[in-house]
Amino acid sequence: MTKSLFLSLIATLIVHTASATTELVRLYEWSPGNTLAPLILPVKTGETPEQAAQRYLQNLNRNPELMELFEGRLPEVRLSGFKPLDESRRESRALLVANLPKDYTRNSQRIENFQKIFAKGKHSSYILPINANLGLSQSETRDLFAQISEKFPFMVAMGGDDVEPALYKKQNTHSRNTIPARDMFEIELIKSYVTREKGFLLGVCRGSQISSVALGYKLIQDVPFHVGTKVSHGNDWHEVELKPTKHNILASLLGPGQNKMTVNSLHHQSVVFKEGGPLQLAAQGHDGVTEATEFKNGRGLLLQFHPELMNNELGSKILWRVLKQKNVVMPGRCGKVFSL
Repeated sequence: MTKSLFLSLIATLIVHTASATTELVRLYEWSPGNTLAPLILPVKTGETPEQAAQRYLQNLNRNPELMELFEGRLPEVRLSGFKPLDESRRESRALLVANLPKDYTRNSQRIENFQKIFAKGKHSSYILPINANLGLSQSETRDLFAQISEKFPFMVAMGGDDVEPALYKKQNTHSRNTIPARDMFEIELIKSYVTREKGFLLGVCRGSQISSVALGYKLIQDVPFHVGTKVSHGNDWHEVELKPTKHNILASLLGPGQNKMTVNSLHHQSVVFKEGGPLQLAAQGHDGVTEATEFKNGRGLLLQFHPELMNNELGSKILWRVLKQKNVVMPGRCGKVFSL
C-alpha cells in the first residue's frame, strides 16, 4: 500500500469516526401498519425506538397548540414496526413533510399520489411526522436536521394550512387555521436543509409559501381581497405564464416558443416575489400572482399549484422533472442560498 493511499484511508476513517461520535440521534423507519409510507423517527442515545415513539406521542399530547390541530385525539399509530434507516439507499429516498393529521393515515391522496410517481422513478417515500423533534433538545434537533440533509436528497414540503403571519412580520388579517409551533418547526427544518445544499426541495402550495417565508419572503394573506377575482385561485384550473430562469426547470417541459401551461389551483394565499433574493420567478398568473419560483442554485422548485393532484401527464412530468433535477445538482455545489 502506498503512503498516500494509507493516509487517505486514515483520513476517511477519522471522518467516519467523528461523524459517528457526534450523532445525537439515530433515524429509524417506523411502520405502524396504518400509514402509506414509513414514518421517520429520531431515537435519542439510550432510547429504544419504542421509547422514542412514546416520547413523541406523550409530548404531542402535552402540546395544546398541536392537539388543537389533531382535534384533541392522538394519531392512531402502533408502537411497532421499527427498523434502522437503511444507510445504503440514500439517493433513492424522498421525504414528505407531514403537516396534517391525515398524513398519519391511509386516506391521504397527496401522499398516495406522490408515492406512486416516486416509486416509478425507483424512489422510496418516507413521512416526517409533524414536529418530529418533540422531546428533543436544541442540539438533538440540530442533529436531526443535519441527518435529514445528509440522508434525504429529496424533500417535499406539502400543501396544507396557512402560515402564521407573525413569522413574516405581519399582523393576521386573513390567515386561517394557523399553528405557529408547526410552522416554526418547518421553517427551521427548511432553513437547515437549503443552507446545507445537499438535497433538492420541492414546495407545493403551503410548502411553497412556508419555504418562501423561511427564505425571507412575505405572503399575500388573501388573494381575492388583495388582488381581486380576475383569476379564480380556489379549487379551479387556470393558465400560467412561464418565465425564463437560470435552470428552466419548468420551462424545459414545454416545446420551443411555448410559455404557458394550465394548472390546478387550491389556495387563497400566495408568495410576494421580490428580486435580489435566492429565488427566481418561474411562473405567474394573468393577475400577477406568483405561481412558481426556482432556486437560483438549482436545488429547489416552489409551486403554488399541486402537480401530485393534477392526475394528468403534466403533473407527472413536473414531478419526474424535479427528480431529474435532483440528480443533476447533486454532484456539485452552486454557492450558499443564504446565511443563517
